Amino acid sequence: MGGQVFSVDEALRMAIQFHRRGEFTIASDIYDDILKAVPNSADALHYKGLIQHEIGESEVAIELIGRALELTPVYPAALNNLGNILRECGRLEEARERYRQVLDISPEHVDTLVNIGVVHNGLRETAEAFECLTKALEIDPEHAVAWHNLGNVYNQRKLYAEAQSAFEKSAELAPDNTKSVKEIAKILYKSGKKKEAIETLERLLEQKSDDEIARHMIAAFGGAELPDRATDQFVTQTFDSFAGNFDETLARLEYKAPQLVADELKRLTGPDREIDVLDIGCGTGLCGPMVRPFASTLVGVDLSAGMIRKARLRKTYDELHEAELTDFMQKSAATYDAIICVDTFVYFGRLDEALVAATSILNSGGHLVFTVERHTRDESADDFRLQHHGRYSHVDEYIERVVTAAGLVVESLTPVVPRLEYGEPVAGMLVVARKNDD
Repeated sequence: MGGQVFSVDEALRMAIQFHRRGEFTIASDIYDDILKAVPNSADALHYKGLIQHEIGESEVAIELIGRALELTPVYPAALNNLGNILRECGRLEEARERYRQVLDISPEHVDTLVNIGVVHNGLRETAEAFECLTKALEIDPEHAVAWHNLGNVYNQRKLYAEAQSAFEKSAELAPDNTKSVKEIAKILYKSGKKKEAIETLERLLEQKSDDEIARHMIAAFGGAELPDRATDQFVTQTFDSFAGNFDETLARLEYKAPQLVADELKRLTGPDREIDVLDIGCGTGLCGPMVRPFASTLVGVDLSAGMIRKARLRKTYDELHEAELTDFMQKSAATYDAIICVDTFVYFGRLDEALVAATSILNSGGHLVFTVERHTRDESADDFRLQHHGRYSHVDEYIERVVTAAGLVVESLTPVVPRLEYGEPVAGMLVVARKNDD
């Protein structure tokens, strides 16, 4: 620190200022200096842990904050932040216990009540989620995040009028909170108020012209021409914002697609073989631990930086790349024995270009295993449709045609339920295709 002498308290205040400005390297160096002088500084351990989480070293963060709590067990901020980190790592039960420890110390800690409410909801403990969120709002009626999450709970209970009211309150308290406005639009659409839903999103676009999620939803609601696929900007905006609570949300939706794909790939591989695997649209890496036991090389690619950061925490991939999947495959010098794609083609209408790119980097005899959502010709004559929830569905005939045209042999098309949508099963398809031996 330039030879100038600071007290520990002064150094800590200085580090926190750099930390809040996002100057993590400087802040981290100061925390290190403090810990050299005072190894048992619970505050320095706590804040150093937060930085480690910010830079993707969440296991180190958990260890550091754990040490802080061993030194100072009654430390609500550290307990709450540890709960947040565990929640983001998908360790919901552990997060819940940490939040409970905070509430044992401070029963009216509003942010913790909101956080544990979110975790309860992720664990499908709906009554407990409702209780925690309503208690938070009794203490602080103007807590916008609590109102938004209460709206989520009502939504899952199919209490749409109450959900809309909660989202409206959240949007009123936090005008920049576009998530609540989009949830309102979805409820309006589901309630048969299509025109109002589209107008709600159009007003949002007038304020935020770069909001690709709103633009995509307008097309999904029938208010604009059908795009061939979701834009890159839509994908990054959606999944960067979704990364923090992705795993807990999918747990609540009984998300089975990763296991379905991994089980099929394991069956194809057999017990005594290891293969080179490419996971396109890898997200937070949910497939990684399932595929790793029989993968000699495991590479992941995703367009969302937030998702890649979460995938890196799993420490199961040999390589992770932030890239658009078709472009990545077209430029790849490597080839693979298998390519998997779990619920990423649901953001594509036309699949031909992506499938041709996948074929080009599959080894002879290699497999492409992926999931899509499906509709029947009875539901629509279109090869693919953009559904109101923003994902595409395809008909079986189109999948067979486009896979074959890409140079692959369709081995199986298996109807599956990859997830729930508002408590209802989603119609999906597990597709297995093979590249013929040369």
